[in-house]
Amino acid sequence: MLATVVAPTAATADPTGACSSKGVTVAVDTIGAGGPGLVVRCASGDPGDARTALERSGFAVHAGAGAGPYGDRDYVCRVDGLPAVDGCDGHHGGKAYWKVWRVGVDPVAWRGSATDGGPSALRVCRGGLVGFSFGVGSPAMTVSPEQVIAQPGWLPPVC
Repeated sequence: MLATVVAPTAATADPTGACSSKGVTVAVDTIGAGGPGLVVRCASGDPGDARTALERSGFAVHAGAGAGPYGDRDYVCRVDGLPAVDGCDGHHGGKAYWKVWRVGVDPVAWRGSATDGGPSALRVCRGGLVGFSFGVGSPAMTVSPEQVIAQPGWLPPVC
């Protein structure tokens, strides 16, 4: 299932790509990378981690070649060709990157993954939602989790 939603002003999202309990919903906010907006897709089954969910949901993921000072080899450099201009030679302080987001509760909101090891270190499970956004520092998602998964009362599952 594939849904592309153009949301350049961070209005609302069409959750047609969300996958409920049959997999992990992957929301990629492409605005910071020069893309049209939010793209929501489903990674069927239990992909295990955020990086695998991103790849299994049909996004073309290009890994960076260099490690940079953070030692994160094979980090996510491009998603579906975005950003178009990036040497993919490693993360460096002050350089834009793909940030991975998990969903926390009380209130339901995006939370930084806070993992050493990037998206491959962030556990995800069926019925869950993971987000990616591009920018410097902590580039925020431009839509809320409720705008991606429109199921009333939805809460992220405990993995």
